[in-house]
Amino acid sequence: MECSNLLEAALHKGDVSTSLFQGSSDKELIVDLQRTLFELGFQKELKLSNYEADGDYGPATVTAVAAFATKNNHPSDGKTVSNELCKLILQRHDFLPEMYLLWAIHTSDLRTRKYISKGTRTSISAIQTFLYTIGYGTQLNFAKYGADGLYGNGTRTAVLTYTKDNQIDSDGDWLSRPVVDLFLKDINVFYGSKWMDHAPKNLPNKKSPLVLFEGSNFQGKPCRADVQFVPALEKINGYAVQANVYIYVTSSFRTTTNVRGAIVPPATFSNHLAGHGIDMNIVYGNNLWANSKVLTKYPNVPQPVKYFLSLIIDDPELRWGGNFNTKDPVHIDDHLNKNRAVWKKRYQAMQEAVQLGKV
Repeated sequence: MECSNLLEAALHKGDVSTSLFQGSSDKELIVDLQRTLFELGFQKELKLSNYEADGDYGPATVTAVAAFATKNNHPSDGKTVSNELCKLILQRHDFLPEMYLLWAIHTSDLRTRKYISKGTRTSISAIQTFLYTIGYGTQLNFAKYGADGLYGNGTRTAVLTYTKDNQIDSDGDWLSRPVVDLFLKDINVFYGSKWMDHAPKNLPNKKSPLVLFEGSNFQGKPCRADVQFVPALEKINGYAVQANVYIYVTSSFRTTTNVRGAIVPPATFSNHLAGHGIDMNIVYGNNLWANSKVLTKYPNVPQPVKYFLSLIIDDPELRWGGNFNTKDPVHIDDHLNKNRAVWKKRYQAMQEAVQLGKV
């Protein structure tokens, strides 16, 4: 996922409502919640202008939680966060990278015709993810293909059904202004009024170290990374081509939840926080999937998957998480954090670009 390690960890441990309630003393987890809601666009409700959350589950946080719940049709007065509400908060945050890409399409010059089929694999994946989240998974055959970034009959059918349901003429491909405006209108339903303010900082520009990696055998979520991680990603993509598999990215660069206003070293040295790691599933054969349950059985995995992982394992510059002391079989990185000084420099550059807008 793209956001909070702390919220996710708390959710896995048990009942988050025992820590996330008005008056709670669990400041670290509350800061995490506040920053996540901040990125979801609820700055006004939180009364925050930047990432410097206070860890006080007071009236402002109650208002922000309640506002999110109302936007997402979840019954809550905001005074506590249930497991179900926490999952929904994390899910909406997890979709933000795709939503930023749709924002970029919306703000582009549409006088020159743009077509879904002619977009990048990442932009097509973003549209597929969006359509899936608002209920068009059947048309996309999402259960089988996921957000594969390929414009086929399923994507065309989903767009046609979506636009027809909203009384908009469409050929299922042309990103006309009415279609793109509809995208943004429906995204706004789930997010706070300020979510789009974060989009420019979360997308690449000429000065930012943040890039969106496009690989021939990469699909899934936008692969956000430090520009210095690109050679490793190209190598990973090459190994996927060699093994005839596809990398379905589930997580890449993450915004940290362990900073106080200005950027400082976080509590953990995850390579995700510096843009030097990915989490993934492997797609092989006739659209068969190897997720964590499959990958953890290495070397007793399907041959294409085994070959790909062996190439990663044998590469002296890459690490596979299945070999970690605490196994993480969906993870690949370049071991940037073996040198903490180097890691901190890249972490600082990436987080300042995205959180503080410094480039």
